[in-house]
Amino acid sequence: MKPTVLVIDDEKTFRIVAEEALSAEGFAVTTAGNGKSGLAAWQREPCDLVILDRQLPDTDGISILETMVRESRERGVETLVVIATAYADVSSAVQALKLGAFDYLSKPLQLPELVITAQKALEAKRLRAQVRQLAGRAQAAMGDLVPGESAAMRVVLEMVEKVAQATDTTVLIQGESGTGKELIADLIHRRTPGRSGEPFVEINCASVPESLLESELFGYERGAFTDAKQQKRGLFEEADSGTLFLDEVGELPLPTQAKLLKVLEDTTFRRLGGTRDLTVNVRVVAATNKDLAAEVKRGVFRLDLFHRLDVFHVQVPPLRDRREDILPLGRHFLAKFAARLRKPATHFGAETERRLLTYDFPGNVRELRNIVERAVILAGSGDGEIEIDARSLAGSGAAPGAAPPGAGGSAAEEFFTLGLDDSGRPPPLAALERAYIARLLEFAGGNRTQVARLLGVSYPTIAKKIADYGL
Repeated sequence: MKPTVLVIDDEKTFRIVAEEALSAEGFAVTTAGNGKSGLAAWQREPCDLVILDRQLPDTDGISILETMVRESRERGVETLVVIATAYADVSSAVQALKLGAFDYLSKPLQLPELVITAQKALEAKRLRAQVRQLAGRAQAAMGDLVPGESAAMRVVLEMVEKVAQATDTTVLIQGESGTGKELIADLIHRRTPGRSGEPFVEINCASVPESLLESELFGYERGAFTDAKQQKRGLFEEADSGTLFLDEVGELPLPTQAKLLKVLEDTTFRRLGGTRDLTVNVRVVAATNKDLAAEVKRGVFRLDLFHRLDVFHVQVPPLRDRREDILPLGRHFLAKFAARLRKPATHFGAETERRLLTYDFPGNVRELRNIVERAVILAGSGDGEIEIDARSLAGSGAAPGAAPPGAGGSAAEEFFTLGLDDSGRPPPLAALERAYIARLLEFAGGNRTQVARLLGVSYPTIAKKIADYGL
């Protein structure tokens, strides 16, 4: 998308030549001949940059500047304003800068100076946005990593620090869903010298349709296919000089795997429909919850790509294997959501802590986060103690690693104890199903959502069966 510029000046000749000069440099330019129409145009559609004349026939440019600065803050947008003022009127320029103008230009304006100032303003806006993004991502990522106290996570963080210094090395992060692989990838990027200030671009390979995946990664040229009305840069280009994070890389289709291998080997690729090779300087970090070595044996993942991705391997342990982290993480999430939701939640009760420590967390840190958030939402205005009951922790009363009823053998065998009828026949299927659902409800502490998950059905389906069977 082209950067947008609004030129507000009462000199028609200047508006015309300014529009031509800026358009030639890739800006989308609109113009206005007075302050009222210029401000109205900006209020309808804020732009990236405004070139504003200090002396306008209907109003003072300074008042327009003040309005734009104030409304930008109120609306959460950022428009940079460059004031054009008479050469001798230095005091007005200083006043404009104090009020929030990005820069000023002396009239009569020179077109080369105008173009350079516009480019400088847009680069400053891009850098400001990048700094805000990095700061926000750093705060979010570190917030959920710092509380870990286990030896297992200390090993992971030590490995992150070491591989971060190898600025070009490809990294494969492996771990169950919910263990925080994306946070580890982000931390690697932010700790890598020379790349931390550059883009961190991520894509979930499982969430993009196979037909669109290549165009997302490599981009396309105009006319490459029916709907390709203009050129599109791919994520490899967007991540140039920075890091490209391929989440769920095990879901990549084989044809895309071949193209990814080529980029990793020689750092070049072509956009779809392109005729020339493009070169990028990108570190690739990939993550998966699958066993890629097993996927290679199954023939669904390329062996050469596996070796190319697995140069440096980081294994993120599941939460059940680092129970020392459960309470610190839980307390961290408690403080976080209590502040966000403005709830007087300060600590867990003793029984809640016992339940958390004995629960296996199949959803790992993500599940812990969700459980705590739900508990804070439901919290009243008591003494600040948060209780999490057994229904919120399906199977929390069972021993760690306990399986649901029937998981170790035939459900039918387990429930034949219902007895045979007078003719020697087993009970009807409905009776077996009712008994099995009843046992699952007992196992899950009455949590219907967990029962639906265990049976692999939707919540409405299990809710209807519970009602039908009168459970």
